Amino acid sequence: MMKDYALHYSYKEIGDVIICIFNNEKKPNKIEQKGRVTVLYSNDEIIGYNIKDIKEIVKIRNEGMIFFPSKALIDVLNNILINSGVPPLEYKIDSGYFIAQITNKEKVDDGEYLTLDCGGQIYNCVTKSKIVNVGDKVVIAKVGTHLNNGEVIKESAINNKTINTHVCTGVELGLLDVSDVLILEEDAIVGKDFFSMEERVL
Repeated sequence: MMKDYALHYSYKEIGDVIICIFNNEKKPNKIEQKGRVTVLYSNDEIIGYNIKDIKEIVKIRNEGMIFFPSKALIDVLNNILINSGVPPLEYKIDSGYFIAQITNKEKVDDGEYLTLDCGGQIYNCVTKSKIVNVGDKVVIAKVGTHLNNGEVIKESAINNKTINTHVCTGVELGLLDVSDVLILEEDAIVGKDFFSMEERVL
């Protein structure tokens, strides 16, 4: 099964196609059409799928990145993929986006260096946002998480300080009217998956 992927669906922009991205850093140099699935390769590595005519099978109300696809949606996609003779997708255990609380901030050359608590786990990042303060609850994307722009969060460092997460703006979370870092309500639960719900729509 294929791991570490991001799903995008925007009927208004690209039509009735789910785009599945495994590796956004590599460019495709080979394309194969297998049934309703277009398979994109970089040499022999599969780096993406384009799965068309989804509305014939299931209705998707999403526009943009599908942050935490339900098992029901993955089952539908896997049925198409398996019938097309390509590897299926794994279920996502979590979205990669979690609620965290800022416990410290200090100025660095590139902005503010934040320390965040996410359910007892400590993370650090740099942000240029001017609105964040100690005590604020925000949404972070953990290492390995795909962002809306195709970037995948990786561990790095600045001035010998570890950076192992990313604090998200509203736009990055699909809230197009919030361009700065999204500050959550005080009752937000630290450590909780931001996109988790008991029942997720497709």
